[in-house]
Amino acid sequence: MNRRTVARLSWAVVFCCAASAVAAAQEAAPPGASDPAAFSRLWIVGGGASTSMLGDCSDCAADTYLHTGSVFAAAGRSLNRRTDFGAEFLWAPTTLTTGDTIRVSFLMASFQFRPWRTKGFFLKAGSGMAFVRNWLATVEENAPPIRSKAFALGIGAGWEWRTSEHLGVQIMGSQHAAALGDLVTSERTAENVMGNFWSVGAGVVIR
Repeated sequence: MNRRTVARLSWAVVFCCAASAVAAAQEAAPPGASDPAAFSRLWIVGGGASTSMLGDCSDCAADTYLHTGSVFAAAGRSLNRRTDFGAEFLWAPTTLTTGDTIRVSFLMASFQFRPWRTKGFFLKAGSGMAFVRNWLATVEENAPPIRSKAFALGIGAGWEWRTSEHLGVQIMGSQHAAALGDLVTSERTAENVMGNFWSVGAGVVIR
């Protein structure tokens, strides 16, 4: 994934956020509603996923996929019956065959939008920061354990089922991308280092 792809994902995040804002502005409580706080309920999600990772840079082969388990969580407010806004966290650790330990954490602002009020299908998008330890080892052998921060984007989709008034479950698939920029080693400069993460998982939803 190059900078052009990151730019396209940025526009996708902006579009999703704008759509969510419009929906929040247009949807109001029906006349005579007895619960005026229905659009500001607490929204909490937590679960686990199977995640595939791929490191890339301008002059890297980008052909080694890593597979690991990850945990994710989100918390915020339901702006209305179709739109949620809050913070999202994803943690994906793994160990390479060389023994190098990789640690990646995403912390992002996140929008989640359900196109149909009576259906469980949802779309989500977010942007924020990724905190990465030793990511350069995914594209270069004997790389030093560099700690890095990166601009991050995430998109995804899934389905939510209500099991009771305030409890439910969801399945989802997502892609996260982290743009680490240029990382300097003792031997060279790795340009335009990227981290790509694809996840499929399930979680518990509290509303």
